[in-house]
Amino acid sequence: MTEAERKDWLESRRKGIGGSDVGPIMGLSTWSTAYDVWKEKVGLKPIEERDTKQQAYGKMLEDTLRQWYVRETGREVVVPEMLVHPKHEFMLANLDGVTGDRRVVEIKTSRSGKDWGEPGSNVIPVYYAAQVQHYMIVTGIHVADVVVSIAGSMPEIYEIPEDIEMQRVIVDAETEFWQLVQSNRPPEPVTFEDAMARFGGMSQAGMVQATDDAVEAWKWIRGMKDIIGELEEQMKKRKAVVMNLLGDSDTLVDSMGNVLVTWKLAKGRKAFDKERFEAERPELFAEYVREQPGSRRFLPK
Repeated sequence: MTEAERKDWLESRRKGIGGSDVGPIMGLSTWSTAYDVWKEKVGLKPIEERDTKQQAYGKMLEDTLRQWYVRETGREVVVPEMLVHPKHEFMLANLDGVTGDRRVVEIKTSRSGKDWGEPGSNVIPVYYAAQVQHYMIVTGIHVADVVVSIAGSMPEIYEIPEDIEMQRVIVDAETEFWQLVQSNRPPEPVTFEDAMARFGGMSQAGMVQATDDAVEAWKWIRGMKDIIGELEEQMKKRKAVVMNLLGDSDTLVDSMGNVLVTWKLAKGRKAFDKERFEAERPELFAEYVREQPGSRRFLPK
């Protein structure tokens, strides 16, 4: 795929909901949230492939694993262009493959076998399950084969049948989400990062009556703040014990010679003397000063 083709493909994702969006929308992803996806769809955030290095590596292996699947099963596989649901036009599918006997093929790599069941079963991580159910909804196909190589091992195949109840939930969730996109209304924040992104750059005077949930959250925050403060003090005391023992030396070892702690002098660095420059060249300093937008501070009382 050329850079221009990749750019067009990424932009096409703004027109609807793809398989990689389903997990975040349904709160199943640990990497992204519905608010992140919403910002992409309404143009507040560039559409990017939310790939870790592991996922990028997996894409490099995609052709190899697809060829392995063809040899292993004897099925022919084609990779179609982006597909659109015939009724829900916001539901899109970029498939890793479709077989001649109508099976969705999804290719994955995974660092560990956590949440993967026995090979050949239908037990896979729930965010992948939602993704392939989405693909079955879009295509009208009733079964998917998930090909996965776990920790670089020999690939395995998991057979995922359609789950009508799960598909109903997915369609309802995606329909509700797409209505938010079309009306330019953001979904409710579900993480601290979401809340800061949505509300962190603006504030106005006013009081809000706390709900029971908010009071419980405040109590937990206050309690944790005290615990963290105590732990930090204990950490300082124990660091002092080790530092006093080290003195001018830079490495602490146990009786077997295993390194426990290092305390080495870091290389010095050059720093711009902002205060001196402002004092000696105020006009030039003022010319290059620009105001940064403020952000709100969250301070439990």
